[in-house]
Amino acid sequence: MNLFLIIVLIILVVSVLVLMFFVLKNKLNGYKEKMDKAETIIDEALEKKQKLIISLNTSIKKVTGKKDYLKDYTSTNELIISNIERDLKLDEAVKLINELASDYSELNKDSEFTKNYKSLRENDEVLIAAKNLFNQNAILANGLIKNFPYNIVAKISKQKIRSYYNKTDDGEF
Repeated sequence: MNLFLIIVLIILVVSVLVLMFFVLKNKLNGYKEKMDKAETIIDEALEKKQKLIISLNTSIKKVTGKKDYLKDYTSTNELIISNIERDLKLDEAVKLINELASDYSELNKDSEFTKNYKSLRENDEVLIAAKNLFNQNAILANGLIKNFPYNIVAKISKQKIRSYYNKTDDGEF
């Protein structure tokens, strides 16, 4: 009789541990899925941002007399860099575009430039929102992964701490 009770207790404890593992793993996976969706949006927004920068570069060359100010920023696809590094590099290009727009008033009169510049601003809003979504979920997931029992579940399911995207100009992530 004692052996039967011990076996039932062992089965019960193992069942509770397995159930707890799957509940904790599902919670971590929920954050991971949200980060993956946000990263997809970020990928698309960065791709669009680069295309807009290339289009703006064409307008800038036309107005400034064929000088290629954005040469270093129009080919980040060929570089093997992370999205975070790509985002920072493209942000440098936007700063340069802003400076050129203030230096060359003719740029603001060019309809193609203003259309693409407006699209770039709208795209940046989408990018900021997606980065905020990613960062918020990364903060929550990383916080869990650092604590028991989530750290054990994360090791078993091979989930790691994720890096955050850079802060925006308005002070948010």
